[in-house]
Amino acid sequence: MVGKARRWRRFGVWLTLSVSLMLVATGCGEGKSTKETSASKPSAEQVQKTELLGQTAEELYQKAKQGDVPGSLMALQQLSDQIPKIRFEGLTSIEGMNALTRAVTDAKRVFNATSFKPEEGLMAAGKIRLAADALTHPHTPLWLQYDKLLSDDVSLLEKAATDKNRAEVRKGAALLEQHIGLIRPSLLISRSPTDVEKLDSLATFIKLQAQGEGELYRNVLNAVPPIRGLLDKLFLKRETTAYLPYPEQQNPILWIVTIGSVILASLAFAGWRLSQKNGGLVPVRRPDQEKPGS
Repeated sequence: MVGKARRWRRFGVWLTLSVSLMLVATGCGEGKSTKETSASKPSAEQVQKTELLGQTAEELYQKAKQGDVPGSLMALQQLSDQIPKIRFEGLTSIEGMNALTRAVTDAKRVFNATSFKPEEGLMAAGKIRLAADALTHPHTPLWLQYDKLLSDDVSLLEKAATDKNRAEVRKGAALLEQHIGLIRPSLLISRSPTDVEKLDSLATFIKLQAQGEGELYRNVLNAVPPIRGLLDKLFLKRETTAYLPYPEQQNPILWIVTIGSVILASLAFAGWRLSQKNGGLVPVRRPDQEKPGS
């Protein structure tokens, strides 16, 4: 009987230690998760380099507005030198980084063209400016201001298709493609590349429909709702609750200790009940006293 009681006590101690270790491990895991979250934030060096990139992109845009081609090319070269020195982990995806690099490469081609067109130069510079701003202001990027412009393009398409006006459908499709192209690098920096690809596909579909025959008006009207839904997602216009981050535990150690206390109290109570039963002794029958089937 005494041996049985001791085994129960050892089992209680073992269970208590196991629970305690589990709670400590949980606490350590929570601390590690917090450290990893903080580590994912941009470093001071990253912030400094992206801010310099944003300043250079702004200079490029101002030079382009003034029609200063040599000054614009100089700014583009500075951007080309700065981008490889930036560590983009925690800032954007590989697609976002590639989009920024390609925007700079395309702008060089525009400004180096034999027949330079100022409006194309300004468009290329504006694209880079928006992309750099998306890196330096991830929560309030300038490209969010294009929400109304794109919504107006979609409304124009919807009205033109409803009125069966082919010329207006083509106009709306061209405007939509142009405006999406302007903010595309910024979208790839700030949003999911998958959603950006879906937007590209819808815009391409509408463009092809505008150039074709047959059921083009019906097809364009069918494409309007999904493109509006996708724009709402990209511009964060869905229900607020859908975008609220899951609330983190403000004091993880507190709830760990609380749960641990409850478990330990339950174990103590179970041990007390066990000690009170039969005066704390566990009745044990001799083998020859056990009944068959018991």
